[in-house]
Amino acid sequence: MTAFLSIADKRHIEEAAADPAVRSSLITDPRRGMERILGRPLGDVGIHLHEEPAGAMYFALPAPGQGGAVPEARTRRQFFENMLFEMAERSPALLRQAETDPRRMFFDLTGNDVDLPPGHQPVIFADGPSEIHVVLPQPSESIEDELPDDLLEFVAGGAPSPCNSRAGENKSSVAAGLDKLSL
Repeated sequence: MTAFLSIADKRHIEEAAADPAVRSSLITDPRRGMERILGRPLGDVGIHLHEEPAGAMYFALPAPGQGGAVPEARTRRQFFENMLFEMAERSPALLRQAETDPRRMFFDLTGNDVDLPPGHQPVIFADGPSEIHVVLPQPSESIEDELPDDLLEFVAGGAPSPCNSRAGENKSSVAAGLDKLSL
């Protein structure tokens, strides 16, 4: 039996890892720690746990068709992650750009209105048929964790929010970002 993790599962693990004891147990034994958090076995899948270092933003894409509903973004990293999830489902060509130049892909996707934090390099991992990737973001006290003003404008309605598009809201902004790119 091979198990997959949805986006909600990955977020649940990330949020649980905010507790230093849980984070330590995940690092020590990723499979056992994730199974304990999720309350189910993960089967025969290979597990890759990535600790996000300073100066990087790591993203882990679920296997195609396994993402499920995308939880609302509460942090800057989750905002960009939600855009990446939406884009990965809609545009394989744009996903290839994400693999070669992820910073440019995010910049293009937002219509040049929103960029990743200066100095942060995005790194994208993708689940495969027999492997899953989970990212442990930096502890919130070590990075600016709240959504900044430019992203709050998206979320508050000053501009359409690509971060909630899977919930049926504001699909137009991500679609517009994807449509602007000639692929």
